[in-house]
Amino acid sequence: MISKQHIDLRVQKTRKAIKNTFKEMICQMDANKITVKELTDRAKIHRKTFYLHYTCIEALFEDMLQEIVNGYFEEVNKLDSNFDMSKINEIFFKYYSKQEKYVEKLICAPSYRDFCDKLFSVALKHNLDKFNPYINLSEVQQDLINTFLVSSSTEIYRWWVATKKQLTLDEVISLSNNLLNSGVSQYIRSS
Repeated sequence: MISKQHIDLRVQKTRKAIKNTFKEMICQMDANKITVKELTDRAKIHRKTFYLHYTCIEALFEDMLQEIVNGYFEEVNKLDSNFDMSKINEIFFKYYSKQEKYVEKLICAPSYRDFCDKLFSVALKHNLDKFNPYINLSEVQQDLINTFLVSSSTEIYRWWVATKKQLTLDEVISLSNNLLNSGVSQYIRSS
């Protein structure tokens, strides 16, 4: 009889193999080229084994995105409830600049944009649930400001990666903070 602990270790080992193979594939291929067959061949597991863990490739993407965003949440949750946009922007750049290469590809490569958008919309909701400095504005106005902030930070990050990080991390944080703060400063409620 196989013990429960032994099964759990096998499950963990299989999930790790799936995720590590998936990370490699993200670095090597566009999103639409990643298939269950290719992943299982590379991971040296049976397709049925993959389906014991995930219903489809998209479910694996969702799981990986959730892991990434959970680490970001841990960093944001260290802030007190009255944080400002500059601090969030700093956490964004510092957190994502420390991630594995596949995360950079998820954020920057055009074929992964849909997955990236999901990642950042979940992160934005988390941040707003913690503290919303635009609460005095209508929901539509808040949506517009948040779209500006998320898309601006994301595009600045993409630009930074595309330029092979010619600016230091501190320089890109400082400059983007100045740009973002100037752009929305008149809308931030005073405490």
